[in-house]
Amino acid sequence: MGHEQDVRATGLVKYLFGSNNMIERAGIDAVKSLLENDGIACLIRNENLSMAAGELPIQDCLPEIWILNDDDYPRAHEMVEAWRNAPIETHEQWLCPECGENIEGQFTSCWKCGRERRT
Repeated sequence: MGHEQDVRATGLVKYLFGSNNMIERAGIDAVKSLLENDGIACLIRNENLSMAAGELPIQDCLPEIWILNDDDYPRAHEMVEAWRNAPIETHEQWLCPECGENIEGQFTSCWKCGRERRT
């Protein structure tokens, strides 16, 4: 039995966050990093079950984040809510001053020559 299974067997883990579809996997990883950077121990369940979708119900295959210490749950919940409600920063398309390439706003450097966007 691995560490993750040992922890689950003790009943100490608490569900915090799950994705609604397979595409949201990046969100799961972002939340896990956010929590771990704040010292909150967590794990991702169903991490590799996407291939089983169809054989198993899809809701059983979606990744979920579980908190390992119940005392951390309130703080973790607040952090996830703040992350979910954070404004999305958007930028206008910009013209690279080095090579003249049009670059989409979300990029901070030119894909063609590597020049950083000036702010």
